[in-house]
Amino acid sequence: MQRALAVLLAAAVLVPVAGASQQRGLAFGRSGGNIRPFRVVVTTDGDVRVTGAASVGRMHLTRVQLGELNRLAATGRFEKLPRTTRCPGALPDVATSFIRVGPTTVSVHGTCVAEFQRLWAALVRAVKLS
Repeated sequence: MQRALAVLLAAAVLVPVAGASQQRGLAFGRSGGNIRPFRVVVTTDGDVRVTGAASVGRMHLTRVQLGELNRLAATGRFEKLPRTTRCPGALPDVATSFIRVGPTTVSVHGTCVAEFQRLWAALVRAVKLS
């Protein structure tokens, strides 16, 4: 019961407060570098939409899955991460990855932000990105 309540509360992060940006849901992808860009958008209803050079094995996420992703974003303090990070040693031809949770977008060029990498891996698993 407590776990279900925690998941529902975490899912509430998807809904912006009155007067906040109209961005909702989750999105992630990559751009730049020598690799083809893609974007995966997960709506607040759990629908998954893909544009660009990516394919997913799951076109809908459940409320529980959405709650788990939002819980991970909250516990990883996603909203406190720098909006842009250029990791030391990242080659210029490596794509920049981004994650958007609600109105907040974080972009990382490289793999030096552990919290970002954990959320990225969870999003990839959730939608079964290939």
